Parts: sequence; structure tokens; C-alpha cells
Amino acid sequence: MLTLLGRRRSSAALAVSVAAVALGVAGCAAGPEAAQAPRGPADLVLSASQLPPGYTSAPLSVSDLVAGNQAAIDASRSARVAPEYCRPTSDEALNKQLTADNSAVLAARDGATGTLVELVTTAPRDIDADRLTTTGRCSRTTTEITTGHLSGSRVLTVYTELPQPDIDGGLLPGEQLLLTRSDVTTTLSDGGVRRQVGFAGYAVLDRPESGPVTVQLTVSGAPTRATTPPTTPVEPIDPTAFSALFDAAVERVITP
Repeated sequence: MLTLLGRRRSSAALAVSVAAVALGVAGCAAGPEAAQAPRGPADLVLSASQLPPGYTSAPLSVSDLVAGNQAAIDASRSARVAPEYCRPTSDEALNKQLTADNSAVLAARDGATGTLVELVTTAPRDIDADRLTTTGRCSRTTTEITTGHLSGSRVLTVYTELPQPDIDGGLLPGEQLLLTRSDVTTTLSDGGVRRQVGFAGYAVLDRPESGPVTVQLTVSGAPTRATTPPTTPVEPIDPTAFSALFDAAVERVITP
């Protein structure tokens, strides 16, 4: 999950998604379907009023998100992951597709406690790959960092799959959801230990009114100071509150 190293309605272009449909036919009232233009990613991200208590909006553009993601992806290539087949692949595949035309971002912070990032995009995310690399035999992975200022550090990540929210009407065939909690313990080369908690929710939705849309929500806690023994990290959000927030993000997309 990228945010640990720093969590849609489709249209041809974002400009199209916000354009009004003008029907200049005198004496003819357009029906609801004709009058309503398709909603694009910028219309589907959570509003500031839906943020969890204590979180306030922070500036983040799609290009900034892509650049930050790519830096983390590049840095992770030299790391050794065990088991090797648990090396993440979804973030890199998705990051290559993100543009300001097909994506929208909402970012928020809660002081020094947590960082929230929501991405809504018409680009597809491989949730099957996410599930493969965070559950089952990959629910506990060790990453050895070999380059950079953290060279020699070992990162233990334990993933816990969270219950899926109860989506109104359920999911349609082909739609997917995945929610996880990650507990990360980083042992530095000098023996100091840092811990961090994060949450991630991914959804791939495909509604007649929208076409395929991906929703991605991450909330990352601040790492603790490096101590021996390690200190207990603070959850950036209550797990139940995270599930409810992810539910709201999905409902914002599937509700006409």
C-alpha cells in the first residue's frame, strides 16, 4: 500500500462530465435522463462534510499523487519481499493509467495522527491481485530494504481483512470490494523500532449510469518514534468508522 511509504463515474473527459446539456427546443421539457449529464470522478469523491471528525481537507492534485506513488514504487523495486510471490503489483499498474482527465483526488489530515487519501478514477484496479498479496499466505510479509537511508531495515507487515460494508442493493456481477487493516513494524539497522497502522479500501464498480469506476480510500497513521522496545501506534481512525466512510464513498458512486 503506497500510503504506508509516504488508501467515477466514467466519461470521455472531465470537462464532459461537468458540462450542462442544453436542449433548446421550445415547449419541450426534457426527461430526467436527458437533462442530467453523466457525473465524472470530480463529482464522486467524498465532500469535505463527510470527512471523519478531526480531519480537514489538504491540497493534493492527481499529478502530485502520481508522482508520490511513482517515487515509492521505484524505491520498492530493489527491496526483497518474503514470500516473493506477495510482492504488490496493483499500485504500479494503476498509477500508470491515472491522469487529471480520468481521476479525482481528495486528501485530508488529522494533525500528526493520520493522512486520508481518496481516489476516484475510471481506470481499473486489479483487486484480485490486491487480495492475493494481502490475504491468506500473504497476510504476513517481510520486506528487506536494500537502498536509500533505510537500507538494512526490515519491515514486517501484517494484513487483516475487514468485513465488507452492507452496500444498498448489493454488488452487481463483476463488482468487487476489499478492505484491509495493516500493522507495520519497521526495525531499523540500529535496532530502533517504529510501528504504524493503516487502512485501505478498494472497490471496482460498474453501473449502467457510470460504466467501470474504481474507488480507492486509504487512511495512514503516523509512525511512532524509533524506540526499543517499540511504542504502541495510534490508530488514525476507528476500524468501524473507516468501514462506514468507505461505505459512504461507494454509495456516493452507486446512488443515482
